[in-house]
Amino acid sequence: MTVREPHKEIVSASQMADSLQWLSFALILVFLAQIITALFPIALFQPEWMVRFSGSLRGIASLPLMALGLIMLANMIDDKVLPSSLHLQLFRRIASLAAIGFLLLIPLQTYGAVVGIRSQLQQVQGQLNSLTAAAELVQQASSEPQLRDAIRAIPGAEALANRPLGTDVKTVKKALLDKLRESTTSLQTQLNESRSKATQNVIPPLIRDAAMSFAYAIGFAGMGYGQNGNSSLLRRLLNTNKRSLSKGRQLWGQDNPGKSGSRWLKP
Repeated sequence: MTVREPHKEIVSASQMADSLQWLSFALILVFLAQIITALFPIALFQPEWMVRFSGSLRGIASLPLMALGLIMLANMIDDKVLPSSLHLQLFRRIASLAAIGFLLLIPLQTYGAVVGIRSQLQQVQGQLNSLTAAAELVQQASSEPQLRDAIRAIPGAEALANRPLGTDVKTVKKALLDKLRESTTSLQTQLNESRSKATQNVIPPLIRDAAMSFAYAIGFAGMGYGQNGNSSLLRRLLNTNKRSLSKGRQLWGQDNPGKSGSRWLKP
């Protein structure tokens, strides 16, 4: 009769902790490489850069969050792995700062998106104003020199002012006014469509991005601790809100004993 050998662990606890540690380091390196790439070219006060950097940061923020979780797990399995408990507390304090950073990212990305859209609309409005002003000059022109000055005021038509008119002033004036009316109508339609699309295409992504940033803030706050191992301020605020919600549910259950849980599903 054969005797079964005792079960042997394929991977020891220390080996598992060491593997988790290296995996967390790999995630952190990938995050740093991505964030450095997203930073350049740096244009701190440009709305386009704010939107681009915020989007890149949201896309890779899960990497350090998972890395910190793996480091904590590795440290729990084997407290001899690096980083040590002392360094782990430092990482968790950095996580608290990251949580605050993601909260600040919400108004930053909103500002960048709104300013960027406003700049685009102002550019189209400026073109429309230039064409409208040029049309007024053409309308008021009564001689060839005045008409040539009016042509110079038309965006992109400066070179035409020095060419022979080819016909009388009245005919050229009528042709120019027809062309300007067509262009202004097209630009006005484009401006109206841009304004309506700005509301439809920007507000939902802004809400989504704000929700993602807030979710990351909650995640980093949950990982983070303040100095001396105390809970960070943001973590305490979240815990306070969670307790308030819990008390509200309890009060609702006391006031409505027959309307809780699965009883709502009963006919």
